[in-house]
Amino acid sequence: MRRLPLLKLPELNEWNTTFRPKGSLLSPRATLANVKTAQMALKKLKIANPRDVTAVELYPGLGAWTSGMVQAGFKRIITVENNAKYAKWMSDMAKESKGVIELLKKDGYDWDTYLELKKPNYIGDIADTDWSRVHPHLFFTGTLPRSSRGEQLLAQFASCISNRMAMHSNGRIQMAMWMPEQLYQKFTAPPGSMARCKMSIVIEACASVECVYVTEPSGMFPNMPYYLVNVLPNEKRRITAQWDVFEYVLKHLFVMQRQPLAKMIK
Repeated sequence: MRRLPLLKLPELNEWNTTFRPKGSLLSPRATLANVKTAQMALKKLKIANPRDVTAVELYPGLGAWTSGMVQAGFKRIITVENNAKYAKWMSDMAKESKGVIELLKKDGYDWDTYLELKKPNYIGDIADTDWSRVHPHLFFTGTLPRSSRGEQLLAQFASCISNRMAMHSNGRIQMAMWMPEQLYQKFTAPPGSMARCKMSIVIEACASVECVYVTEPSGMFPNMPYYLVNVLPNEKRRITAQWDVFEYVLKHLFVMQRQPLAKMIK
């Protein structure tokens, strides 16, 4: 197991001041507050042979989750971070890691980020299009923002699993995302739930989903519970209709919820 000299993480008040965007009244983007939380959550994920695994991590923030993966012995961690202040923080951590951590100054929300990641110097040389097994050498993870942007990104990932696009064009990859409670409720909403939405139906059609860890409020900046959700893509999706037809029907069903079902189906 590797030992990385850890950068001292700030206290809540210091983080709130240092990383808040200029002129913003909102808290900075959410980030894990300590490495201990990361280590406990990683044990729940039960990653097999981390020494052979490259992790791609979105929005590392202060790098607590990154550090946890280093301590767990991951072979390589590519952190995708375009926020200037967080990127500077992660750049310093990468220098201390002796090549284990690499910083890619991109936004996980942009499609060209995944084209960049497909280059041989990142993960292109270990892509595996054999979907009969979960990719043994790639792991996709990150901390989603507490915003509509975070929800939109997660919804895109759900569709990408089925369509084998973006990160999932590199194989059947285990994905574990930290998300706020409201997004977790929507993502995992069962049939009959008021939170049920297009995203929860799409992910149910193409993957198995499990919440493996919930932080104490003090485990996150800002202080609130965050859910670590493990997503394992299915070898084959559970629907036989054309995917664009399936998504088209779902879109109209949820846009026209107040209309009679007979009208929506028509």
